[in-house]
Amino acid sequence: IIVIALVIIFFAGYVILAPIIYGVFRPKTILESRSLVIFGYFKRQFKRGLTTQEFLCNITPTEKEKQAMMIVFMQTFFATYTAHILCETYIPNLSYNIDFIRVMFQQAITDTTTLGIGAGLTQFIIDTGDVWLKIILTITTFVFLISYLSDTTVFKNKIKSVDTTPLGVLSCICCYYPVTILTYIFIKVTDQTLMPVNNQTLLFVLNLIVILANIGSLIAILRLGTKAGNLTNRGIVTKFPYNIIRHPDYSMQILYIITTTIPLMLMSNFGIVEKVMMLITTFAWIYIYFLRAITEERHLMQDPEYQQYVEKVKYRFIPKLF
Repeated sequence: IIVIALVIIFFAGYVILAPIIYGVFRPKTILESRSLVIFGYFKRQFKRGLTTQEFLCNITPTEKEKQAMMIVFMQTFFATYTAHILCETYIPNLSYNIDFIRVMFQQAITDTTTLGIGAGLTQFIIDTGDVWLKIILTITTFVFLISYLSDTTVFKNKIKSVDTTPLGVLSCICCYYPVTILTYIFIKVTDQTLMPVNNQTLLFVLNLIVILANIGSLIAILRLGTKAGNLTNRGIVTKFPYNIIRHPDYSMQILYIITTTIPLMLMSNFGIVEKVMMLITTFAWIYIYFLRAITEERHLMQDPEYQQYVEKVKYRFIPKLF
């Protein structure tokens, strides 16, 4: 409700103030704004006296118009998504998650004194693995929200261009709600979240890999900062970890997928058909992230700065290998 109220207030203020500012001051930024570009496109559609050929040519947006419409769509879609999930899921549970980590840490200290450091640390990682992921997702979602709401040179986040290709857009939004409703129909995922591993040492290792993979993803996103938004070129980042591989975030996401699904496939009591489908699903999700990397690079390669970056950092996902 709070998010909806803020959005309504923002757009109501925009609708009231924008025409006044435009009419009185005629600022250059507004004259070149994406809103006017989009308005010009729709205004052109009502032009009378066009032949069929002229109408067909007229209905095709120019590159500038495509860029403007895609940026507005992207900011609306992703900003709404990140604001919603932050306000509805992550922020209300943040204090509980932090308190849970604190209580489990105190318990781990007690276990360490009685059972040893290895046993205490093992139990702490097993007990808190899911909670660490929620805290990390809270931070990354907040970074993405700031990115979508700060398209300005003040934050060194001015959008240079956006990917308008259908494959680039589809491979990106299929990972986000509500599009994931359709994605999960075609790429079914299990609703079992706990890894069916009885060996405590192995379970500790798997949970640790999952936590480290998500921390790696967090580091990559924090390094991008306000440039972290999807589908856009907001400037090239070349510092760690982007000086090692070109897609560290996607590499960590793929590692997370493998670590959480392969043990479930091998050690669960699912039938052979379910396990084969799970294997197909795993490869499908890996391929989606591969497509995201490929389409992003196809778009970014239009930037000479990124071309130089590719020459220096030759590997996409795995250093010295791929």
